[in-house]
Amino acid sequence: MAFFTHIIWGALTAFFPLYALKHGMSNPGLFFAAFAVMLILGRTFGGRILDLYSREKVIFPCLLTYIMATVILAFSKTTPMFILVAVIWGAGNAFAFPAFVAYAIDLAGPSRGPALGTFTALSDLGVGLGAVIMGIVLRLTNFQTMFLLLAFIGVINFIYFYLFVMKKAKI
Repeated sequence: MAFFTHIIWGALTAFFPLYALKHGMSNPGLFFAAFAVMLILGRTFGGRILDLYSREKVIFPCLLTYIMATVILAFSKTTPMFILVAVIWGAGNAFAFPAFVAYAIDLAGPSRGPALGTFTALSDLGVGLGAVIMGIVLRLTNFQTMFLLLAFIGVINFIYFYLFVMKKAKI
């Protein structure tokens, strides 16, 4: 799950600034500032959510935010829409990453160190591959196609999570 979400992360962080500049956003850093504010707010005020609800119930809607954000971004051309995407993506990310880590720890049992190492390595691999693969996609197509492909990756991740994690947990 984290591998696929980090493919999206890697591609957005690599290519959003170019897309934003192309559409007249004078400072693409505003997107990442809005994203960071949502991360901080979500993690500060939402920390207890992981204690109140099962990991699966937290992850499920977070995966939807990745899909929503990339679909909206594919059709966005203005700064307010870019900020909306950052808020949606940041809100989902604020809960997704801690939930993924907690889920990995829950499943690891006494092998927490190797589990977290593998989790981190796969996340980093997703970031790197996301930038490289989507760079090739962008060269062959356009931004809209690339963002929609990222949404499709989000859909694959969502389906995987639903079929192999949610159904197993019977939630």
